[in-house]
Amino acid sequence: MENRTIIKSVLLVVGVVAVLFLAGLAVASSPSADVTEAAKLPTTTTTTEPPPEGVFVVLLDNGSFRPSNVLLDLDEVWIVKWINNDDREYLMADKEGHFEVVLGPGDEFEFDYGTLEPGIYRVFATVGFNRIPGTIDTRPKQ
Repeated sequence: MENRTIIKSVLLVVGVVAVLFLAGLAVASSPSADVTEAAKLPTTTTTTEPPPEGVFVVLLDNGSFRPSNVLLDLDEVWIVKWINNDDREYLMADKEGHFEVVLGPGDEFEFDYGTLEPGIYRVFATVGFNRIPGTIDTRPKQ
């Protein structure tokens, strides 16, 4: 009889341990609120509002200009606005030396091409050893 009591006690302890183990798995398998919040997709930064009159927007996004080649009709658009949508800092400049600026994440920079003679202007952004090229063409339509 004593063996039966020992066996019942052991089975009871094993059962309790198994229940506690499974309960721990259930609790541990669901992510915390912090983890759930961090895993959410970022909200979009695009807008349905058009840029102000006379402004053309270029995004620095994922290591490139979007768009990289811009054709401006100076009768309608004369300012180019660059917005850094990336998570890193860029040094942005034009080959002719009209500007040189550091754009951190979320920063914006505008340049008025209406103050220059019509032509093709080469711009670039650098991050580390990578150089991202772009062009702004303000020549009249042919």
